[in-house]
Formats: sequence, C-alpha cells, structure tokens
Amino acid sequence: MAEARDAPVETPGPTDPPAEPREPTPGPRPSERLRALLRRLSPAGRWFAGVLAAVLTTALTAWLLAWGLLPGNPPPPPPPDPDAPPFTVAVRVGHEAADGWVVETPWADVPARPGWAGDWGAWSREAAGVPAARQHVYFTVQGVDEAQVTLTDLRVRVVARRPALLGVFAAPGGGGPSAYRWVEADLDEEPPALTAGMFRLGEQSMPEHERKEIRFPYRVSVTDAETFLVVGHTERCDCDWRIEVDWASRGRVGTVTVDDGGRPFRVTGSTGAHLHCRVLPDEVERCEGA
Repeated sequence: MAEARDAPVETPGPTDPPAEPREPTPGPRPSERLRALLRRLSPAGRWFAGVLAAVLTTALTAWLLAWGLLPGNPPPPPPPDPDAPPFTVAVRVGHEAADGWVVETPWADVPARPGWAGDWGAWSREAAGVPAARQHVYFTVQGVDEAQVTLTDLRVRVVARRPALLGVFAAPGGGGPSAYRWVEADLDEEPPALTAGMFRLGEQSMPEHERKEIRFPYRVSVTDAETFLVVGHTERCDCDWRIEVDWASRGRVGTVTVDDGGRPFRVTGSTGAHLHCRVLPDEVERCEGA
C-alpha cells in the first residue's frame, strides 16, 4: 500500500515593492492660461477683454454691496425734501422753580423736598410733578442756507383743556423773572391771548436788537438766527398746548409747529391743589390749605 505523504510546501520568493503613485505633471495655472490667451489676442481684443472684465467687476461689486456682502462707504444721503421748511427749529422747555409743580400722589408718599436752593427739577421728575402756573418754551429758528426766511406771525393753540389738577402744590419760595423779553400766552382764554413782555432790569447788557419787545415779522438765515421765549400761563386748566409759526421764503409760505419732540407742552393751574407748600430761604417748609 502506498504511503501518503504531504506535498512539499513551496517557500515564497521575495516580492517586488509596490509602485509609488506618480505625481501628476503640473499643468499651467488658470491665471497663466488666461495670460497666455490674452497674449494671443490682438491689441483690440485685449482692450475689449479689459473693458469686459472691468464692467463685470463693477457689476459684481455693486451687487455685493447692495446685499451687504462687502464693506463699503455708506449710501449717499437722500435728496432734501422739497416740502420741508427752509430752516431748523431747536426747542428747549424750561420751568421756573418758583412757579412750582402740582403732584397728584398723596402727600405722605411724595419724596422729600430739596432745600430752597436744591435741585427742584430732579425732585419734580421723581415726584411726577406737572409744571404749575407757567411753562417756558425757548425756540431758535435758523435758516439752512443763505436764503432769507421771514417769520410772519406766531400763535399758541391749546390742543386739550382739562380742569386744573387736584393734589398738592410744592415750590421754593421767592424768585423772579429770569428772561428779558417774552410772549406770554393766557391758556385760560380761547384762543389764547398773547401779550409781549420785557424785564428791563439789566437790559443794557443785552444786544441792542433784543432791547425791544417781540414784534413780528422777523428775518432769519443760516448766519442770522433768532431765539424766542413763549410762556404758557394758566390758573384754571390742565392744558396741552403747541406753538405755530407762519413763515415765507422764495415764494413759498407755510406754518411750522413747535412742540416737545412731537408731544404737546403741558402746564396746569394750581387752583385745584388742596395744599400749597413752599420751602423758604431759611429752609423751613410752610404749607397752607387752599
């Protein structure tokens, strides 16, 4: 019987190392191809290609700026409104502390009053006091160019009239006029009656043209502004009011409304207050029932 033998095992020989991948032969870059293409063009063709590239670049840049994708200069300001008045009006609202405020809050809850010479304006804001008796509105009119603007008239209009506020009246005692010339509007009348006034003490320190009571018309321009003071006065009403000024310039006429940033001015009489309190210069507060 034949003997079974294992088949001889073949020993593998050495294998060849794997071939390294070849790096692709670098071709011309896109920018080089573009330069080569431009060199083959005629001078007219190169000029046309340059113009086309500039147009495309400008259009793309404008599109990116319009969509806010590129930083750039701010857009030009809108053209001036042809219907806008040819002047600006700057307004400042004031109130003499001696005229006081009316507070509707119960007196026990009203913040402590400052001293006679203290900051009554800050106190009135904290106490939510409404200016009493008189409210001072200063406004300055100035042209926007060299064209002359004539201010032809001034009126005061009450837009809401309510009974004088109930509550407590508070003010420092004493005081007196601090403005030299003004127009006072009696808000208790309809329409409000206007009276020109002037405080003559120390008038020699004023410019000569301001030593006269306010009388319209006035002329203003960009180099010649005019400041007015209108005092709204009331004893019996809680009034919302505005000022109207008529003007003419370059064949145009109009009326501008002077108010407190889009809101009417507000002042109340003190006849509805059941308690009147004043802090005197000796820092003693004296209160009397109305």
